[in-house]
Amino acid sequence: MPTTNKTTSARFRLLGLLLIFLFAFPRLCQAEDISFTGMPVTAIVVLGNKKVTKDTITDAMQTKVGEPLAPDTLNQDLKSLYGLGFFENLLVNLKAVGKGVEVAVIVVEKPTISAIVIKGNDKVERKELLKEISLHTFNILNDEKLQKSLKKMKAFYREKGFYSVKIKTKTVKAGKNRVQVYFIIDEGPKCYVKEIRFHGNEHFSSWSLRRKLQTKTYNFFLTWITDAGLLNQEKLENDRKILKSFYLSEGYVQVRISKPKITLDDNRKWIYLDYDIDEGEIFSFGTIEIVDPESSAEVTDKLLSVLKSKSGETFSNLKLQKDIDTISNYFADRGYAFVDIDPRTKIDAKKRLISISYKVNRGTKFLFGRINIKGNTKTRDKVIRRELRFAEGDLFSGTALKRSRERLNNTQFFSEADIQTVQNDDKTMDVNVKVVETSTGTFSIGLGYSTVDSIIAVANISQKNWMGKGLDATFNVELSAARQYYTIGLTDPYFLDMNINAGFNIYNESYEYDAYDTVQQGFRFHFGKPIDEYTSWSTGYRWEKVEVQNVSSTASDYIRDEEGTTSTSQVFFSMTRDKRDNMLFPTRGYTVKGTLVFAGGPLGFDNDFYKVILEGHKFYPFKWESAFHLWSRLGYADGYNGQELPLYERFYVGGLKTVRGFDFGEAGPEDENGDVIGGTKELILSAEWIFPLIKNMGLRGVVFYDAGRAFDDDENLSLDLRQSVGFGIRWKSPMGPLRVEWGFNLHPEDDEKDNVWDFSIGSFF
Repeated sequence: MPTTNKTTSARFRLLGLLLIFLFAFPRLCQAEDISFTGMPVTAIVVLGNKKVTKDTITDAMQTKVGEPLAPDTLNQDLKSLYGLGFFENLLVNLKAVGKGVEVAVIVVEKPTISAIVIKGNDKVERKELLKEISLHTFNILNDEKLQKSLKKMKAFYREKGFYSVKIKTKTVKAGKNRVQVYFIIDEGPKCYVKEIRFHGNEHFSSWSLRRKLQTKTYNFFLTWITDAGLLNQEKLENDRKILKSFYLSEGYVQVRISKPKITLDDNRKWIYLDYDIDEGEIFSFGTIEIVDPESSAEVTDKLLSVLKSKSGETFSNLKLQKDIDTISNYFADRGYAFVDIDPRTKIDAKKRLISISYKVNRGTKFLFGRINIKGNTKTRDKVIRRELRFAEGDLFSGTALKRSRERLNNTQFFSEADIQTVQNDDKTMDVNVKVVETSTGTFSIGLGYSTVDSIIAVANISQKNWMGKGLDATFNVELSAARQYYTIGLTDPYFLDMNINAGFNIYNESYEYDAYDTVQQGFRFHFGKPIDEYTSWSTGYRWEKVEVQNVSSTASDYIRDEEGTTSTSQVFFSMTRDKRDNMLFPTRGYTVKGTLVFAGGPLGFDNDFYKVILEGHKFYPFKWESAFHLWSRLGYADGYNGQELPLYERFYVGGLKTVRGFDFGEAGPEDENGDVIGGTKELILSAEWIFPLIKNMGLRGVVFYDAGRAFDDDENLSLDLRQSVGFGIRWKSPMGPLRVEWGFNLHPEDDEKDNVWDFSIGSFF
């Protein structure tokens, strides 16, 4: 049964202990008879303790044996002992012993917990709740821990969506000085945010403000996938900061935003959030200056010209922060590793102007000192050093450090690549490069499927860091009912230790089309060189022999004219600018590439043609670590010297790498028999949203819109394109790269499918 009259019981226990103490020590001195102040403490006696050790009690006291007794210290000791949470009552008594005083501490311990009982937890498992409880069986009951456990348990329920949960506690006597602790729970229904309301927002719609919040309202579909509608306290606290930051970025520097008022409906299911907003007036930038006694007027004027903030424009805290970063980076790239930028503001409330003075404290100029490389057991030091954008003795540069980290990660030789700086002396900054090597050798053997090739068997052996020298070696075999492909290649990104990449590959490919087959054999070698950090050029030569064979008797004259064997000798040149933040999974930046191909003529052999291809990709970061990807490709090709463009050099639009939702070449010209023959021109436009599905697995989802078409000689380029939409998943799985995408033809013609899907998979070791 529940304990009653606990205070009275504790008093009786204390009185009993006191009588024993008086009987055992008949020479007890009263305070009015003898003053103990200043007398040395000869001993500290502890009585009544069963669970709490004597050392625990004496360690919590400032009164010590051998030191003079002080009443104030004794009073503080009582508070400290009560603060331990182990005792229902305490008494300190004093007894003269010779010229000293003996201190007796008499305690009445709180009861021991014999069991923790949880009732009413129908939707949450007991083991999950026990993790939130600070109390433990066989320990002394602690009121502070009990309240802390209650608070944590409520918070846990609210994180799970049970915002209306009610929890009570009680203790039940379970024998001599033992109790059972009960947590009685009324879970209530799961609660969701029904509506988020704003009051006082005159210049921004409630819809636009809601979009910026981390807390979202309930949505039948999204709530199944995400936490949309659940009220998370941490997100709720961040939302107010997000709103204020948004208003500050729009010039409302005096904005006041209340804490959200949380209201539950009568059924305890729906939550309503209300924000009160006092927007205030818009402020603009006043005068903007950079104060640096060591810089010339020319330098400060140059810096001012690249700042985002401009006098007279609407004030924005985001622009202010970007300008601080711009100024910091400018000086950090000139050796000042610890530059400090202090933005001093002056507010003119009447004119609603905020003047900014950026005070620069450069600090000491540093040079890069020793570069220490750790963690590379296979990769040679020089392979790592050549990716660094700085050398020992160079002037310190923050941008060089950042770019070096990006380049190391982009090699894909390492699962982690970290660069840390350590001050060596007053002039040098040592650099510690720590890498964790990953498997760069792959053996891939598996099956795939595509609408072009049907079932594909794939075998691939590659080593991106062969012999630890950064060499990229590969041998690849792909076999299917329609295609057999073999290739071997080697690329050295720093040929002869120069900043030149060079490589070659040899290949043999046979392909079975509906109306004919092709057999292609050839080799290719190339080399290139960076122009700057993000721009490079590449050139090379390719020789190829192609045989068009097994032409169907019903094939068109155009295809029959291509039958036989021809050889092609060609050179190619490309220019690339690549500013993606990550080569494998980019979220921001862009890449642009232009390629020119010239075959025949002075190079000899059978085919005379040329190609021009322009391709661009742009990545925009979005919420939830997702990104929008826009890309386009424009191609033009033609023969010369009276020759036509060969059938196998034409542009085929349709399929996984062009316009999804179409079979190979289907979004382009066909002959009178319906066989695809490719075009001499192509235009492809695409938009994708790539988003994480399961972050820790590296699984990504994609939704896309494609538009594209190949055009024949007698057609002009136009925006009359074939269109598709679709979705898919992309995963660099432990078994290899996996890609599944399903495209839907928006306007299928009579002989076309309304949807096409492609799948490919391999395995790594």
